[in-house]
Amino acid sequence: MLKRIYQPAAYQTHTLPDSFWVQSASPLPDCQQLPRDAVIKADVAIIGGGYCGLSAALELAKNGADVAVFDAGRSGWGASGRNGGFCCMGGSGKGYGELAKRFGDDAVRHFARIQRDAINLVDQRLRDWNIDADRHSDGEVVLAHKPNRVHDLHHEADEIAHFTSIQTEFLDKDALIERGLNAGDTYGGLHVKEGFGLNPMKYLAGLHEKCVAAGVRIFEQARIDRFVEDGENYRLYAGDSQITAGKIVIATNGYSAENLPDWLGGRLMPVFSGILVTRPLSDAELAAQGWTSDLMAFDSRILLHYFRKLPDNRFLFGGRGGITATEAAFAAGKQDLLDNFHRMFPAWRDIELTHHWNGLACLSQSWRPYIGRVPGHHDVWTALAWHGNGVALASLGGKMLAECMLGISDQEDLGAVLATPMQRFPLPALRRVARSVAYRYYGLRDRYA
Repeated sequence: MLKRIYQPAAYQTHTLPDSFWVQSASPLPDCQQLPRDAVIKADVAIIGGGYCGLSAALELAKNGADVAVFDAGRSGWGASGRNGGFCCMGGSGKGYGELAKRFGDDAVRHFARIQRDAINLVDQRLRDWNIDADRHSDGEVVLAHKPNRVHDLHHEADEIAHFTSIQTEFLDKDALIERGLNAGDTYGGLHVKEGFGLNPMKYLAGLHEKCVAAGVRIFEQARIDRFVEDGENYRLYAGDSQITAGKIVIATNGYSAENLPDWLGGRLMPVFSGILVTRPLSDAELAAQGWTSDLMAFDSRILLHYFRKLPDNRFLFGGRGGITATEAAFAAGKQDLLDNFHRMFPAWRDIELTHHWNGLACLSQSWRPYIGRVPGHHDVWTALAWHGNGVALASLGGKMLAECMLGISDQEDLGAVLATPMQRFPLPALRRVARSVAYRYYGLRDRYA
């Protein structure tokens, strides 16, 4: 039996999320379902059909591998259909300077280049595959939510200049208002000129289509319960069905089980993120608040909020989505999100909301992703823990993982930040309790420090 950190409601797989993305994108074609007592063979079995799993599948198939993808729901039911659609820099919960203290400046510069390469990969796919994914925004802006955070923005600009060649621009409060970036609790902003916004399901649908065209077999409602080594191969079990494969990829990110494989146990901390979307706003309503820009934005809180005006003038607002998978917790998370939305955008207090949903972002104990072999297994591989930045980095991460499996690249190409295995959390059984205490502490720091 799969061991999960949350209640079953967090892992409901029978339907896609009730998100704006699912509503606005064309439905994915029906995929295969595992027949009862099926016996399947493949070169590579991939568990998880989101950006990472499908990107790995596509690269492997293009290089001649027979690939089968198994998704407990269907492509897009997990984070790939629930995220905010920010294709941007990121992937670690630590800044470049903190990472450099452990890995050195050169390793961090390499990690930053990979982040930019990831954005460029998604950009190239959208153009080459002719995907209209409602792209917009020239980079993103981080907003100081308190006067003393303005200094932090200048420090961040210095770090970006030291570790990357990305251009940034500091905007004082008057400049923010002038550029249509007026929000409450905002005292300055840093425009980081890299990345863009998109409809994540429209992008995923294009990736899904390319995988099918390349010969990838994608099975939906196919939950892998366990796997065992069988000589040089592996046997995977999904109910009464059995799959034999030479290699396995675990691409389940925040929806991972603690025991598939056991090595993952205690190394990840999935956290809920919630998103609200309004009806389309009129030009007068946008002007009343003073937010007319289409730049992606987030604030400087530890428990940050992220938001952007969509191309049809809807407004998306996201942030912490609750602390557990119960109806009461989801309702409390929605109310907290709504209260913060109204505080930051008071002119839109009475604007109708059309969508609200939750999803799991994936943090690691090491505050960085991992791409590589699963320790203790000769041919089980994984790429996960994108820290809320999976649109870009999971796309490239899956491709890079496949290249490592094929022998095209190695750990040196990944770099130390990505190739160093994650550690376990101290007292992992108490992760949820520790996270709840941390949220209270972070909330106090965001408000008073």
